[in-house]
Amino acid sequence: MAEKGLHKRAIALLSVLCLLASTICAPAAEAGTLIRDAEIEHTLRVYADPIFRAAGLNPAAVHIFVVEDDSINAFVAGGQNMFLHTGLIEACDTPQMLLGVMAHETGHIAGGHIAQGAEKFRHAALGMILAYVLGAAAAIGNGQAGMAVMTGGNQVITRSMLAYTRGNEEAADQAALTFLDRLGVSASGMVDMFQLLRRDEMRAYGSPDPYTLTHPLSAERIEHVRNHAEQSSLAPGTHPQAYDVMHQRMLAKLYAFLEMPPKTFARYSQTDKSIAARMARAIAWYKIPEIDKALSEMDGLIAQLPNDPFLYDLKGQMLFENGHVKEALQAYRRAAQLLPDSPLILTALGQTLIAALQIADAIPVLEKANALDNTNAQTWQLLAVAYGKQGNEGRAALALAEEDMLNDDANGAIQQASRALLLLKDNTARLRAEDIKRVATEMKKDSKSDNKPLH
Repeated sequence: MAEKGLHKRAIALLSVLCLLASTICAPAAEAGTLIRDAEIEHTLRVYADPIFRAAGLNPAAVHIFVVEDDSINAFVAGGQNMFLHTGLIEACDTPQMLLGVMAHETGHIAGGHIAQGAEKFRHAALGMILAYVLGAAAAIGNGQAGMAVMTGGNQVITRSMLAYTRGNEEAADQAALTFLDRLGVSASGMVDMFQLLRRDEMRAYGSPDPYTLTHPLSAERIEHVRNHAEQSSLAPGTHPQAYDVMHQRMLAKLYAFLEMPPKTFARYSQTDKSIAARMARAIAWYKIPEIDKALSEMDGLIAQLPNDPFLYDLKGQMLFENGHVKEALQAYRRAAQLLPDSPLILTALGQTLIAALQIADAIPVLEKANALDNTNAQTWQLLAVAYGKQGNEGRAALALAEEDMLNDDANGAIQQASRALLLLKDNTARLRAEDIKRVATEMKKDSKSDNKPLH
């Protein structure tokens, strides 16, 4: 009966395969979802990895997640997991503003700072942390400004649970200034961000941005950072020049995916011939949908930048989601050839290979994507489909258990890990199934403990 249940789930997964997107989807994502896009994540890693190295951290060990939420906020949860709201990214007009925020959050990681009330997440599974963060974002997006419900444990939580002490904030500021100095980046971006937050705070009349709630902003902090920037030998705005184009493309892509097409056309008019503007208009056409106009714009961009992997990635998404699997496969193959270590591009390629019934080719592509980034539930889901179609029920069950862990579904993870243990013979895979079952069982116990009534 276990195999029958697995077959049913595999069939259900396959039936929705063509609804899965490799990047952020149209129409606009709802608050409380993760934004996964190869170009955006690549840009953030280009910004952040030098900061992580300057802090003595291993960049590969730090995860960066973008949360669809129009409020200005960024925070660290569960150790080395950095979360950035889309509202914060869009508020950063310049790269150095975002660099300042990321350097500050890195200061919290390097300093081992634990936000008040967040001790429980120190050793929590990533799925639990994601459920907490996305549940909070969804509730706030629905107007529940002060609280949210964590999907895993049904616990009432507040924004203040992620608040840092004033001492932590000052230490993170100083660490950020040190990291930026080491990289030759001006701290003027931190000053600009602090001034933006202070202006918003003064206009808010009791409803400030979450960042000022979780990161207490004092006049002394602003003055300290301003003095450092003014006394620095670095000119205001100093940062790698390549960041400017990357930043504008990231902002354009976010805006076009998250806003309605008329707003995109108004902001990025036909007179704007920049790469960022043309990409934004292509996305707007694709969302209408006017796929021919979108693809025409993309072909023009590719003719100008034939070695840009992210243009092929975006074109592949447009083609795939409009049923042109063969053409999408060509685009994704080219994207993966140009950027072979992009886990999101590889996941999109694997998804398209499955849709093209090239299962044997899809599995190693998806396995490589997971080796590069094992935090994407969609990749595990696709692997389950591919393994299931090859008759490898044990591997399919293990992949579903991994997906359930990332979705904070302890019951599902236990069920699928148990099924995997019945079917798998490989010792390494069995050990992983045992680990998942053990951790998921602990998650269930913690959830029950957290929900005990107070006496």
